[in-house]
Amino acid sequence: MGLGLALIALGVLILLDRVGAGYGLREGWPWIVVALGAGNIFRNISSLPAWITAIIGILIVGAKYYSFDIAIPVVVKTYFLPALLIAIGLLWLWKYSKD
Repeated sequence: MGLGLALIALGVLILLDRVGAGYGLREGWPWIVVALGAGNIFRNISSLPAWITAIIGILIVGAKYYSFDIAIPVVVKTYFLPALLIAIGLLWLWKYSKD
């Protein structure tokens, strides 16, 4: 379900970009992260990677559009999010390879 919601969000963002709405994939990519997390939460409400993904997506959207102004060192800002997303992806692969 998470992948389905993410694909719908991706399609809507590409469509908005193509029709010249001024809001597209470049600006709206955090919503895909939220959709992945939310879809997996609907599938399994106790999934820790799904909750972490949804929360990260919400924080990214909040920081980008609603001015969460958190003083974060440059090193942490540069490497933390990519490393966290890679770790979450690896957790998902590990968890669903057991199923």
